[in-house]
Amino acid sequence: MQIETTHPILFLSDASPNVRFPDNTGQSFATATANCLCFYVLSYVDGASLVTVSDEKCDARGKEMFTGVIEAATGVLTVSDSASFHYLNIPVPPGPVSVEIWADDDRNPEWVWIKLGAIQNH
Repeated sequence: MQIETTHPILFLSDASPNVRFPDNTGQSFATATANCLCFYVLSYVDGASLVTVSDEKCDARGKEMFTGVIEAATGVLTVSDSASFHYLNIPVPPGPVSVEIWADDDRNPEWVWIKLGAIQNH
C-alpha cells in the first residue's frame, strides 16, 4: 500500500479512540508510546513523501529509522496525519505488532517504508 502525504506529521496507531500520542515529537525521526508511533515526512508544499506500508522488508536503500512494537488492541492500525485525516486502516493480528521504518533521509524524507510484522487479508 502506498500513499502520498499532505501534512508533515504522521501517526501509525491503534484504531482505538484511546490512543496515547507521544509527548516529545520532534526529538528524533520517530517517537512512540505503547499504541502510537509518530514520524515526520515532507508536506505537500515541499513535494510530499511517498509512504509504503508492507509486511516485507524495505527493498530500497535507506536508513533504518525505527524498530519497535506497538499495541494493536483493535486488530487495526491506522495511518493518519496531524489534521486527523486517516489515510489507511490496516488489518493486523490483535496484540503487539512489530514495526520497522526505513527512509531515505532523517530530516526530509522523499520516501518512508513501514514494515509491519503481519498484515491480515480480509
